[in-house]
Amino acid sequence: MPPVPGFYRCKAVYVVVDFRNFEAQRSNRTLNMKTSDLKSLALSTIERARSLGVTFADLRVMRSELTQARVQDSRADRLGHNVAMGVGLRVLVDEAWGFAGTDELRPRALEDALHKAVAMARASKDHVPDKGSVADIEPTEAAETVEAKIPPHSVPVREKMDRLLALEQAALKDCGSIIVNSILSYGDGVGRELLVNTAGSCIEKEVVRCSVSCLFVASDGKLFQRAGESYANRAGFEVVKELDPEKTTVHVARIAATQLKAKRPPAGKFPVVFHPSVTGLLMHEALGHNAEADAVWAGESILAGRLGDRIAVQKVTVCDDATYPNSYGSYAYDSEGIPGQKRVIIKEGVLKGYLHSLETADKFNVKPNGSARAQSFLHRPIVRMSNTYMAPGTDRAEEIFRGIDRGIYLKDGSWGYVFVDKGRFVCHATQAQMIEHGKLGEPLRDVSVGGMMLETLMDIEAVADDFEMNKPGTCGKGGQGAPVNCGGPHVRVKSLVVGGV
Repeated sequence: MPPVPGFYRCKAVYVVVDFRNFEAQRSNRTLNMKTSDLKSLALSTIERARSLGVTFADLRVMRSELTQARVQDSRADRLGHNVAMGVGLRVLVDEAWGFAGTDELRPRALEDALHKAVAMARASKDHVPDKGSVADIEPTEAAETVEAKIPPHSVPVREKMDRLLALEQAALKDCGSIIVNSILSYGDGVGRELLVNTAGSCIEKEVVRCSVSCLFVASDGKLFQRAGESYANRAGFEVVKELDPEKTTVHVARIAATQLKAKRPPAGKFPVVFHPSVTGLLMHEALGHNAEADAVWAGESILAGRLGDRIAVQKVTVCDDATYPNSYGSYAYDSEGIPGQKRVIIKEGVLKGYLHSLETADKFNVKPNGSARAQSFLHRPIVRMSNTYMAPGTDRAEEIFRGIDRGIYLKDGSWGYVFVDKGRFVCHATQAQMIEHGKLGEPLRDVSVGGMMLETLMDIEAVADDFEMNKPGTCGKGGQGAPVNCGGPHVRVKSLVVGGV
């Protein structure tokens, strides 16, 4: 593959890049192999794996085309484009795993990769304390397609840059010189995947995703405040084209500006109300990672050995749903060919299940539930979340603050982290407000809350009847990134430790 220009920096309004090299690359025989030829090559490799005595093998052929762009402070800042294609081949031999990848789609290259994967498994079988296995599955033949109104590759780079600059300029015009730094990033990805395995499955998948994120920093000369947001979906360039600046970038810049007048939060233990964005952030960070069965099996989760136990108040139901309509984290089939599905983690306060791959499903003696995902053909599938949320309750949203004499309302979940094996979490919100005598009071800035997840789930006093899931992003785990989303209703917690950063 010819060298790909990585990043561009200049003072011009936009950058125009000559993509003729990429067009030439698209005409490459490897990248444009017929689907029938790919299937034939993949299936013949799987047959060869069977003849070598593997317990299980799967092969993923992936082609991806990615574009990334960024504007900063009214100028084009970075642009990157990448086209890649290759094969990831995984085998289970003598209760040990082997994995190999190649970017050459030739019979000899796949034969070499297969032998490397088998040799790797056999070399490690005597040194792996936790023996590998997979659950029994029925063969599946399917094809998944995504219809984009505006295919990303049909949009010139100039238009993508111009759209970013227009969204940025709308915010800067509205807020003026109080915004001292602005960054808008754009990304799109179009991919195709063919998966075959020794169980007899043959699945074709198409992926189209598009995203925009913005970050604005405001300053009054003494204090700096920042606010950011992301907008993303399983769709084409229409995701960006249809954004209303007033409701997106202008709104975010105003948050950064108004936070300059907000006060630092009090320190101590207070009743806390979570906005849906904060509820979702906690469900992902503090609960979702604990529900990933590989962490449970490794003894690194607070949920280990708790199936069937009450771990939350009856008001709480939590799900991870790969089938959620029009969401960034959704998919029809995971990277092992198992249909994506709605997975109930907690139902009415009781722990009902974990997120599983083929391997963890076998270890727990349950059916796989489509939770294994791989970033690319160079990565092996691992247990991942999709769209993680707390289901809405029956408490009226407009009464969520009632009865709180002095508390904190966290409005904009920006980041969080969790010590999975201990269950301790920290959650940070860009915006917050005091709650005084059941009503919202003065604005606060840079508020963090922390606690123990299981204690917090038992301290929930109200789960509102509203719902929002608008926190798309990329979750990192094991050196891989996966598109996810999270959300929930407004939630009131009896008491949490509050502080500022």
